[in-house]
Amino acid sequence: MYTMQKSKSFLLRRMIIAGVMFTMGWSVNMDTGTAFGQIKSDGGDLNVISCSSSSCLSSALKKVIPGKRIVLAPGTYTGSFSSDVQGTIDAPITIESLDAANPAILAGYSLASGYDLRVRGNYWIIQNLKFTNAQKGILLDHSSYTTIQHVEVYNIGNEGVHVRDGSSYSTVQDSSIHDTGKTQAGYGEGVYVGSTDSAGYNQNTHYNTIRNVVFGPNITAEPIDIKERTLGTLVENCTFHGQGISGENFADSFMDVKGSNAIIRNNVGYQEGNNVIVDAFQLHEVVSGWGMNNTFSNNTLYLTNASAYVIGAYNNTTATAINNTRSPAGNMYKGNVKVQ
Repeated sequence: MYTMQKSKSFLLRRMIIAGVMFTMGWSVNMDTGTAFGQIKSDGGDLNVISCSSSSCLSSALKKVIPGKRIVLAPGTYTGSFSSDVQGTIDAPITIESLDAANPAILAGYSLASGYDLRVRGNYWIIQNLKFTNAQKGILLDHSSYTTIQHVEVYNIGNEGVHVRDGSSYSTVQDSSIHDTGKTQAGYGEGVYVGSTDSAGYNQNTHYNTIRNVVFGPNITAEPIDIKERTLGTLVENCTFHGQGISGENFADSFMDVKGSNAIIRNNVGYQEGNNVIVDAFQLHEVVSGWGMNNTFSNNTLYLTNASAYVIGAYNNTTATAINNTRSPAGNMYKGNVKVQ
């Protein structure tokens, strides 16, 4: 009788301990009563990896799996961070700040080298973060269906965001990019889509979107550079500030389009007295047959120099212009531009 009561009492204690441990997010071996590892975090959300240090972030980027969210506490995370993990259409991977009003800062080691964040996997969401103090801010390499949103990229040695190496159907939106080209003014683009013909990367970087991004001031190259062999880039509802565009490495416009079938619509550009800017939008045929069939519609340009053109189509490039306006009056179109 005593033995039976003792056994029941022991089992009851096991069950109570297991219940407490379970509510705390620990897994419990019911045979031994041993808690063998925490499996919950951030208030019990199984899909969250919470970080407050650079080492945690570096590890999380390597170990994350589809559907997980890497959530960063306020603070500065110093390093050159990278992930090769693939998300999926139903379970994207997210990296974001715990507090969107006080975003975490990813800072590189030097303006002369490295990047803040490189992603080499599909289906990522990068949001509510700041990126600074690296040669490149955000780098997408063969990272398709990725969204970058609500970020600020600033104080960067070269380009702010580079969508490269076959990255397609990705989006940069609702963000701010300024103060780029700190070490090489001619390479300080805001968003750089694709790569040069000789760079060795997959140039089939197609159907990417740049939406509602404020560019500048002090972007020293073009705010947007759309490279040869890219198709269908969409740029809409963006704002371009001309202050700081340097003229280095032929950087003398808000946008240089060398790809084809791009759609550029509903954007606003301000020359801000910078006479380095000779055209708001330029097209160049760097590779034969490219720079064709690009459409510019409903863009508003405030060009303080009357001699600057709204669209300059060079070489054999072609463009269609629909309902673009400039103030004050001045040159509109140059080259093979069809006005509708």
